[in-house]
Amino acid sequence: MGYRSAPGCPVTYLIDGYNLLHAVGWAPYRPGKLEPARRKLLDWLAESIPLKSGAAVFRVVFDAQKGSAPSAGRSHRGVRVQFAYRRTADDLIEELLDAEPTPRAVTVVSNDGRLHEAARRTGSRWSGCQEFVDWLIESERATPGTAHHRPPEKPDGPAPADEIAALLRVFEKPKPR
Repeated sequence: MGYRSAPGCPVTYLIDGYNLLHAVGWAPYRPGKLEPARRKLLDWLAESIPLKSGAAVFRVVFDAQKGSAPSAGRSHRGVRVQFAYRRTADDLIEELLDAEPTPRAVTVVSNDGRLHEAARRTGSRWSGCQEFVDWLIESERATPGTAHHRPPEKPDGPAPADEIAALLRVFEKPKPR
């Protein structure tokens, strides 16, 4: 998942914001909770290892079909954020892909088939939201010194003799039916 366009060049991840918000389970279903949910998502992306290490650039696009006024793109702790004024995020992402001078350095993150096709057509890569989330989580686990780093689950050497004996005792008796 962690693609690079050229040595030392970061990959731009063009992210369908509400699609990712739903995928991580943070989409609110009560009025007044949308802004905190967006902020939570953007904070999570801003704290990610790929962004902090400079290996990735995150551009998050949110739908704004009912927006009251156009807004300029902004930065949220290093994450670039845009609202697709009076259109869908898909529309703006397609426009951004078509205008991209180095499409091979872009990965579209969305579950929408339309955007996967747009990425393929322009020579960009694409990722489903769950694959992207898994990649971000795995990058945290694989980076020593991070709060979420966990050593590999598989032990390095043989199990201690007492553990082997305990497992043999448990599995030597058939399970009652």
